[in-house]
Order: sequence, then structure tokens, then C-alpha cells
Amino acid sequence: MPSKPAVGPIVPQSGELFTASDIDSIMDKLTSRPAKDSQLQGSHAESVNRGGNAHAEKNVRAPTGAPAAPGQCTQNFGDISEEFFRAHRMEVPAKAEPQKETSKQGAHSCQSKEIIEKEIDVPSRKALKQQIDAIDSWLEDDFTAREQLSERKKQAAGIQPSLYSVPPSAPESENLAAGKDGTSPAGVEAEIFAKLEDVKKRKYTGQRVSPPHLKTIATQVKPLLPGMTLDSLIRALRLFTSARHEDHDLYLRILGEIPVQIRGVTPEQLVTCVRVLWRLRLHEETYLELFSMEAMNMIRAKRRSTPRAPRRPLAPRNVEAATTAAGAGGAAGPVPVPPPMPPPEAPSPFNATQLIHLGSSLSQVGAKHPTRFLEVYQEQLALAIPRFTSDECELVYPTLATSQLMHDPLRRAFLERCAQVGAGKPQEENDGQGAAPDIAQYQREAQHRKRREKHFRNIYIIEASVRKESFSFFSSLPAEVRSHLDKIHSDASKLKHQGQSTFATQIAAVLDQLGVSCDLSRMAGPLDLHVVAKATNPRAEIGEIFYECSDVDAFYCARQDDKGAPPQLTSFARLRHRLLQRLGIQLTHISIFEWKNMSEAQRINYMVKLQSL
Repeated sequence: MPSKPAVGPIVPQSGELFTASDIDSIMDKLTSRPAKDSQLQGSHAESVNRGGNAHAEKNVRAPTGAPAAPGQCTQNFGDISEEFFRAHRMEVPAKAEPQKETSKQGAHSCQSKEIIEKEIDVPSRKALKQQIDAIDSWLEDDFTAREQLSERKKQAAGIQPSLYSVPPSAPESENLAAGKDGTSPAGVEAEIFAKLEDVKKRKYTGQRVSPPHLKTIATQVKPLLPGMTLDSLIRALRLFTSARHEDHDLYLRILGEIPVQIRGVTPEQLVTCVRVLWRLRLHEETYLELFSMEAMNMIRAKRRSTPRAPRRPLAPRNVEAATTAAGAGGAAGPVPVPPPMPPPEAPSPFNATQLIHLGSSLSQVGAKHPTRFLEVYQEQLALAIPRFTSDECELVYPTLATSQLMHDPLRRAFLERCAQVGAGKPQEENDGQGAAPDIAQYQREAQHRKRREKHFRNIYIIEASVRKESFSFFSSLPAEVRSHLDKIHSDASKLKHQGQSTFATQIAAVLDQLGVSCDLSRMAGPLDLHVVAKATNPRAEIGEIFYECSDVDAFYCARQDDKGAPPQLTSFARLRHRLLQRLGIQLTHISIFEWKNMSEAQRINYMVKLQSL
């Protein structure tokens, strides 16, 4: 008996209003068909592609598979109610059959092709989606026009223009920052940020933004960078990074303006800058040292600004003295001792989450930490670890847990805290019960699950690294901590593969042309394997070859001083290779920089050589 399909609640992806993409996804769920009907449509699509008849592409075969009678008009859509009943395994209600027409009326029923298409054409969802997008663009243009109008009213009233306005006699190269209608740079800056926010919104809903559009925005923002405030610079840096815009010159220009105003940076802005450096994989020692030393100065300044706590009175030497001090009429007996409290947290501008993000980003970029920064960061981390929650423990990246920023005493305290809060528990499955849930609560839970999926495997990789690379340290942990790590080790076999990159798929396609069977979903502990191919050399001692497809994300961006030097692997890529070797897997490395310079024939010959070794 076929299982009943799960029906999830109909809620918008973000906010309380439905967008065009929400309507599109809901209609896709309503018009989904069973597997048998999809196979019939797939076979008919293949016949259309072979025949090449454009008119036949519109005439979709009926679900019953019966061919249309000659002289009978066919249609390219079905009743949406019938599709809904069939998709949910429900009985389709019977419909009254229309009366048969005479042969004379049947002769006139099929007229010319244009009239038929006009009668049976159904408005598609594309027009509705375009109309909703047009309304959104009108609203954005309205806000931009209001800002420009208010700026013109200020100028007409005799108010001095902004300090960054371009004078009328400026050359054409300096007028790039001004708008087409002569608006000030402040208005152009507001318009640029509105476009970047729109790009961020479209990316969140799953839409793809064209690179030329981002390139145009980057060209408009470059002349404005010297006059921007620190908040605007960091905001532009964050928005361009989230849009995955590849422009090394733009990021270096923005970063070059930040040191001038670094004294006014807030803790949140400082953490954002360090995280952006990791997202861009910029291994620039100048900026890394600047941000780490500024974080150290902020922590020290916060500690100096707080007054010292008053000295405590001396504790009584014995129980009798304590009983006497409590009062002469009190009952004799020992004074109850309160449970030990965690040490008071030292005043710091960084909270626990920001402290974890700061250390994780610096360790992933491979920064060389000064001794003074190491001492201050480790002191602050030692006070923050006893207060970590389960989500904050999972935020700790494996490179931070194995770096100098977290030495053995801190690593021991961190693992004990993970055992106390139960970090690393499997994700709770969302059954989607309830037709009308609380939209706000449902969206918060969905965002929490989505956030946790990004950092959920960190605890598993840290456990494998501690067990394989420092077993003596693992053996010295308390019994309850080792039992928690053993539970995580057993649950690692239930982890699913996160999917393959385009680079690994290309290598698997070349091996498939050579007749070599490949596995793209193999796991090794908590780590995903890229391509596992069967060895074709009969003299080889191994039966499988493990290809490590090092994509662009596995390398740092080339620095200005590293002209002609080979790219360096990131800290996590080196940790991954070292851990896989500890697990007994011998990797065969393939670099993306070497692969993209080969032709199709050269790629085939390259893979033949690797298979024959």
C-alpha cells in the first residue's frame, strides 16, 4: 500500500507576506504528479526532442496515455482539481459528460491554429511573478525619488551641500560618483545600498543575480569609498561578500580605507571584518595583525575602565567560629556551604558568540598570533567557556579547537562543557504536522535548524581529531566526557553526504567515459569523500582510488607579494588531509588550477595516467 505523502504547512519563506517565489513553490507542490505520470511526460518529451516539432511540444499526452483521435482538438493543460486529487492519492469525483454535438458542429469545432491557441491558452505564473517584481521595483524607485527630492529641497533652501559633493567644474573622471541627474554622492550611496540589499534579498529567496549587474554596482561605489564612513565601508564589504562578487581590487580598496578610521570601530564591526577576510580567503598579514591587536586593545581598555571589586572578609577558620558568629540563640551545627559558582566573567566588549567567531576566523585564515594577543584571548576564552550553550559549542570551528588559541587546558574545559550541554546531538526531524502553524514561530525554528546545519559537524570533526591525533590527551579526559565523545563517534556513521562540487562531478564524468565506476557519496567518519573510483591496474595493491578534488575554496587567495607562487592550502584543508590520512585513506590530489588549464583530450589522458599508477 503506498504511503501517504507528508503535507507541510503553507507559510512564506520570510516575513508575513507571500512573495512571487513563495507562490511559485506552492503552485509547484499543487501541480506535482505521481511517478507514473511523470514517466509518461518524460517519454513524450523525448519523442518531441527527437521529432523536432514545435507544435507537438504543446500537446501534452493525457494521463491515461491514450492517443488523441484524428480530427480531435487537444489541449496543453488539465483540470487543476484533478491533478490535485491524483497527487494526494484521492479519488477524483465524477464529472457530468457534455452532450454530444452533431457532426456539423464537430466539423466547425476545430478551426484555425491561432483561434485554438487563443481559446485554450491559460495565463502562466510567470506574468504574476513579473508583476510582483515590478511592484517591488516601483517601491524602491519611490523611496529613491523621495531621497533625491528631499536633497534638492535642502539645496534650494540654502543649506550647504554635503562635504563629499562634486563641484560643478570637476572633470568627468570625478563625476562618476554623481548620478545621471546631478544628484549628490549621498543620494548615489543610498541608491547603491538599496541595490545591494535587493541583491541580498533575491539571493535569500534562491534567485540568481547576474555578475554584470554586480560589476556595475562595484564600478559606481569605487569613487565613493574615500568619503564613506566606517559603518558604510563595512556594510559595503559585507554586502558584496554575501553576494559572492569576485573583485579582488574592490575588496582591497575597501580594506585600505578601514585602517584610517579603525579607532572608531565597534566589537561587532571588528568581528565582521575578520569574518569577511575568511569568506574572501584573504591571507593578508597586515590586516590580520591590525584587527587582532585592535581586539586586544579593546579588551584591555574595557578591563581598565571597571573599578576593582571590594575585598572579601576573611572566612571563619572552623565550624564552631562560624556557628558562634551566626548568633548565640541559633542551633548548633555546620553552616551549609553554597555550591561552587562559575568564575565571574571579566568585562569584555565581546560576548561569547563574537569571541568564538573572532578566534575561528583568525584560525581559518592562518594568522600568526602575537604573544600578547594570545594571552589576552586565552584569558577571556577561559572565562567564557563555562557559560557556553549547546549552539555556541557547535560554533567552535575545528581549526580553532586544534590551534594555539585553545591550548590543552582550554580544550579540556571546552570538551567538558560540550558533555554538560549535550553539544552534537542529531538534528530533530520536522514532520510538518499542523496545517496552520504560527508563522513567526515556524520561521524561527526553520532558521535555527538552517543555522545549526552549517556548524553541526564541527563537534564530530573535533572528536575525530582529538581521538586520532592526540590519543594520550583523549585518554586523560574524565569518564563522562569520554562517554559523550564515544556517543558522537558512533553517531558519525549516520551523517549524510553534503553533496559534490562541480569540480568533482567533472572528474567523475571523465572517469565514466573511461568505463571506471565511481562513488560520489562515500563517507570517512564525519568527512565527505569527493570521488572514490575503482582501481583498474591489476598490479595495484589497492582496490579503490580516493581522489581529493581541491577546488578554489581549498586555497587562499593569492597575495600581491606571491606573484607566480603556487597557492597555499587553507588551514581546514590541511586539517582534513591530515585527518583522512590518520583514518587510513591515501589521497590522490587534483588541483583546480591544473585542471582548468587542460583541454578535454588532456583531461582524459591525465586521468588515464592516474588510474594506471
